Amino acid sequence: MAVGVGTGYLYPRHCRFIAKISGRNNLNTIAIGLILMMYPPLAKVKYEEMGDVFRNVKVLVLSLIQN
Repeated sequence: MAVGVGTGYLYPRHCRFIAKISGRNNLNTIAIGLILMMYPPLAKVKYEEMGDVFRNVKVLVLSLIQN
């Protein structure tokens, strides 16, 4: 948060650019950010088991279809 505030203070052009990108509805931007931030902890991803999943193509395809 401090980096964002500092960037807006030191580089006002960047602030205007970000405002143009986000448009009038900032709720979508916030929602996307929250989903990206909270999805891994909520999904309880076990990264150490990723290799096993990718080795078993049948399980991988079934998982992708269900999701």
